[in-house]
Amino acid sequence: MRGDNDNPDVGSGGPFLPCAAALFLPMVLITAGYAATLLTLWYVGLGDGTLARLCILVLALAVPFLAAHALLRRFTIRIDVFPHAVYVHTGFPRRAPIEIPYALIGRLTLERGPVGRLTGSGTLVFEVAGGMRIEAADIARPSEALRAIGRLVGASAVSFVPATDVMEPDGSRSVLQR
Repeated sequence: MRGDNDNPDVGSGGPFLPCAAALFLPMVLITAGYAATLLTLWYVGLGDGTLARLCILVLALAVPFLAAHALLRRFTIRIDVFPHAVYVHTGFPRRAPIEIPYALIGRLTLERGPVGRLTGSGTLVFEVAGGMRIEAADIARPSEALRAIGRLVGASAVSFVPATDVMEPDGSRSVLQR
């Protein structure tokens, strides 16, 4: 333990965990695509060809690895909001969390791709002093996380200007910027 600031901020609604649907959806789509191709090949009488063998190989080898990777990421991605800093666990293969004091956060944005819009997940991007960019991908309830962290960042530094209504050129929304 680090001291009296070790307890997560109970008002933040965290810890913020990953969205299981966002993690497993690519694996499900790949499995469905290769299985449909294999079934089509068998239906038209080409079930013993090279393409059918490739589909079987992908279904037998690649899909279990994709499932294992999604499962590992499901249990290793997390954002913990503490009174003094935010701890970002970026997930497998990285083990150690990244501690980001609120005073060092220069910009905090939420990015959503097509899967994120479909599943309600998103990527929180922390731009810290020195130009370093830290991303926490596939977070469920990313807007809540953005508000909770933004509230604490705003409370810790008076030099932040809220930019909640600013739409970035790439389509992401920025909550805070220097």
